[in-house]
Amino acid sequence: MKNITTVKWITTSLVVSNLILIFLLVKNEQPHPKHDFKSFIIDQLHFDQAQIVAFEKEIKVHRAGMDILEQKIIRAKQSLYTLNSQASYDSSEHTLIVELGSLQEQVETNFMAHFKAIRNLCNQDQKHTFDKLSNEFPKFFSKPKRPRK
Repeated sequence: MKNITTVKWITTSLVVSNLILIFLLVKNEQPHPKHDFKSFIIDQLHFDQAQIVAFEKEIKVHRAGMDILEQKIIRAKQSLYTLNSQASYDSSEHTLIVELGSLQEQVETNFMAHFKAIRNLCNQDQKHTFDKLSNEFPKFFSKPKRPRK
């Protein structure tokens, strides 16, 4: 009789612990948006066909500028990280860090110009919706959180 009671307690505790584990996994499953910014804007602002065509052109312009900046950032980081192999380095490190800061400023300026161009595509009602949605934008352009260890 005592063994049956012990088995019941063990079984119950295992079921409860599994339910807690499943809850924690599901709760933290999607911290980053699944859908892309393009479809989000088109759906939320109810763009018509002409606005969609103009929006797609704006995206191409934005991506072209971002690709150039990303390549510059990669080259600057490679130059910076190669300094680790040198015994001593003078002001090269500081110069490269300042350059990376300037490139990051250009990235943010490019994003702001992109958002302004999108807002200019909107009619008056869509502009109000766009302004309300602007708090959602960082979720799309940030990197997803790394899983906890």
